[in-house]
Amino acid sequence: MKSRRDNVNTPRQAGLTLLELILVMIVLFILAGVAAPRFTDFFPALQVRKTADRLLAWARKARSDAALTGARHRLVLDVEGKRYWLEYEPRPLKEPRIFQKVGGSWDEETFPEDVVLESLEGLGDDQGFKVLEFRPDGTAEDASIVVANDRGDRRTIKVVGATSQVTIELPPEEE
Repeated sequence: MKSRRDNVNTPRQAGLTLLELILVMIVLFILAGVAAPRFTDFFPALQVRKTADRLLAWARKARSDAALTGARHRLVLDVEGKRYWLEYEPRPLKEPRIFQKVGGSWDEETFPEDVVLESLEGLGDDQGFKVLEFRPDGTAEDASIVVANDRGDRRTIKVVGATSQVTIELPPEEE
């Protein structure tokens, strides 16, 4: 007859317990969550998509702020410097056409190195910059911004002036 003492000296079977497996999985998921966003810069198609999504968000922010505050807001694109930012007209009656940067979370951003603005239609010009301006009622002129790279990946941001709708037009193969 075996006693409990005999079981204590026997070697433990190799393997992992359920708790150990769960802990390893948690650590792996945390590492993947931290590392995955950093890998998007290595994929050109994701750079184009990410840039277009950001420009869409910034244009929608300018449109909604214009409608909410009753002041002109605009998305400014510096094609040569590969950067963009938001501006607003703080004193339209006393100082018309004088704009200030919005700042804060909407401070100046830069385009990824491999991403270019392939086409800018319907945007205004101001001191060498391209400008997508939203009037105090939130409306704008018809416009389109094509974000692309040299591998043929592209996204088009469309602004429909009559409805003030800002959307991303997907390439035909992705619809």
